[in-house]
Amino acid sequence: MTPEVRIGGGVVSRLPEVLGQARRVLVVHGRRSFRAGAAAALVDGLATDVRSYAGVRPNPDLRQVREAVALAREYRPDAVVGIGGGSAMDVAKCVAVLAGCADDPRSYLLGSSPIPERRSCRLIQIPTIAGSGSELTCFATVYAGHRKLSLDHPSARADHVLIDPDLASTVPTPVAAASALDAMGQAVESAWAVAATPESRDLAVQALETLTPVLGAATSRGTFTEPGLRTELARGAALAGAAINISRTTAAHALSYPLTARYGIAHGVAVGLHLRWLIGHNSAATAADTRHPDGPEALRRIIDDSQRICREGAGVPLETMIDRLLAMHGLDGLQIPRRQWHEDLSGGRAANNPRVVSHEDVLRNAGGTTRLMHGSRHS
Repeated sequence: MTPEVRIGGGVVSRLPEVLGQARRVLVVHGRRSFRAGAAAALVDGLATDVRSYAGVRPNPDLRQVREAVALAREYRPDAVVGIGGGSAMDVAKCVAVLAGCADDPRSYLLGSSPIPERRSCRLIQIPTIAGSGSELTCFATVYAGHRKLSLDHPSARADHVLIDPDLASTVPTPVAAASALDAMGQAVESAWAVAATPESRDLAVQALETLTPVLGAATSRGTFTEPGLRTELARGAALAGAAINISRTTAAHALSYPLTARYGIAHGVAVGLHLRWLIGHNSAATAADTRHPDGPEALRRIIDDSQRICREGAGVPLETMIDRLLAMHGLDGLQIPRRQWHEDLSGGRAANNPRVVSHEDVLRNAGGTTRLMHGSRHS
């Protein structure tokens, strides 16, 4: 399934059009941010029966998914609309896919129950912040305590996506910086991923070419509020999302999840903290430890090309851009806490990294301190 994507100022007004003849609409959104945004008035004015699940919080947990799915099973919507950041997008996917299923959502997120090929309702995604790319992917992340669960199925991809940069006009700078780090990480990781294809690499390169001038300008000004920057950031994030939908992400994402689940570090920031050292780590791949199908020299060319794009677009290398975005988020100088990384490196995202990464590699490259800077719970 390939979503029909519309990008531009004011496109959120097309929601009634894409809903078509839907008689029952379930809107999935956050507790406060939704009411503060322009999308709320549009939903209030829909000429159809509308219910809301307003319990989405950052880094959604299994309880939220169970609540939202239970509401959908009782209400039986014709369409599910996700409005918000990546967390709202992820919960909306779970609702749309699992509303027509009988078992507890946990069994599907663990992969122990089969997911039907088709879902019972349409899915429309409306991101209000650019960066997660979730509106264009077929997977979602849900936490059960400190454990990461996943929904990964073709039916989780939206039918329609409305990307309206104007909806991001009130996003706080620290939150925008974290989301920008996520988009940048997706583009870089998709380019070097073991599972990359010519199509996904082309999308990743386009994403990086679109994002780096925006990030250069935003970090220089200290804000993402300029409308032109918001539009290009949204476009670049969408390209990165489309890229990882094909290639998936790699070790930076695999290692980010415990930082989010255990320490409350915003997802994009957690990705950036690991991406920074993985750039050099992957560049130093050898024939003995590379996983990249084209070998270590091809991997180095991919990374060199990404560095060139960043220098041409923003005037600085990738590592410096990561540092600047971390500073905008308020985490300048944060060091990654010491922990056991073995389990985090045992999954598919880590195996998709183009060079083998060990627990010792993480400790050696990322540092081994338990110190967390004040204010690390931005999301």
